[in-house]
Amino acid sequence: MKGLLLLVGCVFSFSVVADGEAEYKYREGIMNSAKGHISSMAAILKGQVHLQNLSVHADGMADVAGIMPDVFPAGSGTSKSHSLAAVWEQPDAFSEAMNNFVSAAQEMAVAAKSGDMGQIGPAIQALGGSCKGCHDDFREEHDH
Repeated sequence: MKGLLLLVGCVFSFSVVADGEAEYKYREGIMNSAKGHISSMAAILKGQVHLQNLSVHADGMADVAGIMPDVFPAGSGTSKSHSLAAVWEQPDAFSEAMNNFVSAAQEMAVAAKSGDMGQIGPAIQALGGSCKGCHDDFREEHDH
């Protein structure tokens, strides 16, 4: 019992003192999740393969998008981050771009469930545009 209390105390202590580096690492994982979902949806739609999984990825993207506005706390713009200072210096513009992304992800999830390519095509384009819109203004260019 004493060991359990010590473990719980350590977990709570750690979460309270999480720093910008920890926030950045978490954000990086969230961004990689979003990248995985959008690249999977693009591959599905281009190749007309695994169409039954489109809705799974669209729902996953909508879930990830729903938490993304909260992964940019002040102080998390570490030297490793590709986020521009504009994220924190222009919070209203960043919030608008993020809201556009969240809405586009939700609309893609609805379109994917419909199975109607007439809805899916414009929805995936809007989603990609919302990603690009945020990246153009709030993310530095880098090579991989």
